[in-house]
Amino acid sequence: MNKSEFRDSLRLRYGRDPARLPQKCPCGSVFNVNHAMNCHKGGFIIIRHNEVRDFLASQLSTVCNDSQIEPPLQAVDGEQFKRKGTLVGEQARPDIRARGFYRPGQQAFFDVRMINPNADSYIDTPMKKVYENAEKQKKNAYNERILNIEHGSFTPLIFTVTGGMGPQAKTFFRLLCNKIAYKHRQEYNNVTSFLKCKVSFLVRKMVLLCLRGSRTVNIKKIIQNEDDFAFSCFESKL
Repeated sequence: MNKSEFRDSLRLRYGRDPARLPQKCPCGSVFNVNHAMNCHKGGFIIIRHNEVRDFLASQLSTVCNDSQIEPPLQAVDGEQFKRKGTLVGEQARPDIRARGFYRPGQQAFFDVRMINPNADSYIDTPMKKVYENAEKQKKNAYNERILNIEHGSFTPLIFTVTGGMGPQAKTFFRLLCNKIAYKHRQEYNNVTSFLKCKVSFLVRKMVLLCLRGSRTVNIKKIIQNEDDFAFSCFESKL
């Protein structure tokens, strides 16, 4: 981080508004931290989601030979679903597919969601309930179709802009770190520390992008894989 990003991060960490924020958003609303995390003007909300998705997909590709971003699902040919919210059209594309992650040969599907726990719709809801509701919404959309047609598994991966992870995301993350550690012959705690640090900084940088980025310019960043986790942790003093 540069010095302005570091100062903004400190202020956000302690619940204070960063200095020199604009008074008005290009969308016409009053600009503040909460609005910056929710405003779709400029596409930063999508970029924030896609960066987390791409990072997780890149790590999955190191332990699963067959992986894909936004895989198409098989067409629905008259199948009936008990859940009314199940997506049945071509727009039903989970974020990531990885074969063999949970069981050999079985396809595992994942869908990422980034939420702002300080949004007005969540402000009076306990975080445990926020995670449960978000996971339930994703399962209502994909779980039954993937189980019955794809014969695969579905896992909702819920993250917050404040750095939190939902229960199923934590379980997924622990298993992912364990598989990476085994494949690269690294210590599990080194892999976990390094990847948690990577995710934390990734989310923080995307939050700062929503806060300070120009609402008229699209920005794309490439994330590179790191394989020597012990050395990276040593260099970073984790």
